[in-house]
This record gives sequence, C-alpha cells and structure tokens, in this order.
Amino acid sequence: MSAVMQHHSDSDSGFKQQVANSFSAASQSYMQGARLQQQVALDALALLAKTQSGHLLDLGCGPGWLHPRFAEHCSSFTAVDLSAGMLKKAAEAVLAQRYLQADAQQLPLADGSVDTVFSSLMLQWCAKPAAVFAEIERVLAPGAKVVITTLVDGTLTELAQAFASLDTYPHVSRFFAVDAVKQAALTAKAIHWQFELRRYPLYYPDVQSLARELKLLGANQVAGRRNGLTGKGYWQQLAQAYEIHRTMLGLPASYQVLIISGVKHGS
Repeated sequence: MSAVMQHHSDSDSGFKQQVANSFSAASQSYMQGARLQQQVALDALALLAKTQSGHLLDLGCGPGWLHPRFAEHCSSFTAVDLSAGMLKKAAEAVLAQRYLQADAQQLPLADGSVDTVFSSLMLQWCAKPAAVFAEIERVLAPGAKVVITTLVDGTLTELAQAFASLDTYPHVSRFFAVDAVKQAALTAKAIHWQFELRRYPLYYPDVQSLARELKLLGANQVAGRRNGLTGKGYWQQLAQAYEIHRTMLGLPASYQVLIISGVKHGS
C-alpha cells in the first residue's frame, strides 16, 4: 500500500497532472468506494431548488453517477473535470450538453453563462481556492445559485493519529482550514455566501478496509510512495494503533465537510 495522501502547497502543473492521472486511473473503480462522495453530493443537491429550467455547471463531475438527478434541477448541464478518465466515464451516459476537460481555476466558459454551479468534493484538490471562487463568480449569471462541498482540516483525524504514533511522515492530507476556505470564498464579493460544517463518520471492520476504499477512489495515489512504509509489519502496527478508536460500529474515519452555498447578486 502507498501512503494515503498528502496535500499540496502549490499549483504547479506537475501536481495538477498527478491529480488528473490518479483519478483517471480510478475512474472504473471509483464508485465501489464512493460512500462518502455519494452521501455528501446528495446532501448538497438537496440544497438546490427543483426546476427544469436553466443551465447547470457540474464542476469536478467525476464519473457522472449523479447526472441523472440533474433533470430535476436544470434543463441542461455542462460537466467539467480535470481528469480525462473521469470525464470519459461520465460521457458514457450522454446526458450533459458538453463534457469539458478543464481546470476549475481557469474555466473555458463565457461570463454569466451558468444559472447554477454544483461542485462536490473537488475543491480540496485545487491549490488556489480563491481562483476557483473567482471563476465561479465570473461564469454565474446574476441571481444564480452555487453549492460547493469540500473536505477541510480534521478529515481522517483518527488515521492521522494512528500514523503519527508510528513515524513523523505526513501520510494524511492536511486539508485547508475552514477559515481559509471561507476567506477564499469571500474574495468573490458578488456572491452572498453561507457556510455549514458537517462531520461525516464512516466505519470499517479494520484499517485495511479503509485503505482499500481510499485506493478505489484514487486518493491514495496523490501522494508519492514512501519506501519502507509498505510492509506487512508496518500495517500491523498501524492497525494496532488505530484500535483505540474502535466503537461498536467499527473503526471510525471522520470526514469534515464544509458545505458552501451562495447566490450571485442581481444586476
């Protein structure tokens, strides 16, 4: 097994390519491990009004499993993802008006061309959240709605603690702090924002099951492999360290999700 994941500190093209490649490689297995992604996306979608008019932008669409549900929230939609593999998987359903491989920090869309922006658990993979919020502000039409979810600091804290008891390597992502994401959003001044922090606990029979789920999602490949940390003995030690967190439901893995919603001011 590789290290789980490690957050980036810059926006170089090398990291973007690594993210795109990792999620492309996971495009076929993704839904087998996407329990959290499904829960969060459905909660976020419930925040959008039901309407059969307007154009929606799915920013970071992944394999497109949610796309059949968009019919209740728009008349057409555009699917965007950085990963060619994810976009290809999503396009198999032929539901979107367009499928665009693009960086959320630089969208190939016209100003004011979108009536709704939906983005679930994509923002944490962007080095510059403020740039993403600026693009969302630009492409939204006046009066349009946006709903975004992102993982924030405190995610996988139990796993991080277990790793920390064994060595000092940063195995688990250090996601942006809640306040940092809020400040990035507030730079898009034409949008009135609301924020809600929710904790999503998932449970596993053992730490290997958690690691396998992260691998199915492609998240584990975003970090480079660390020599000497993949042996059977190491993972036995990790499993033992994780046991202090066990509950009647199993070993918990907590995900901290910031749900961000907003409306762009009218013209």
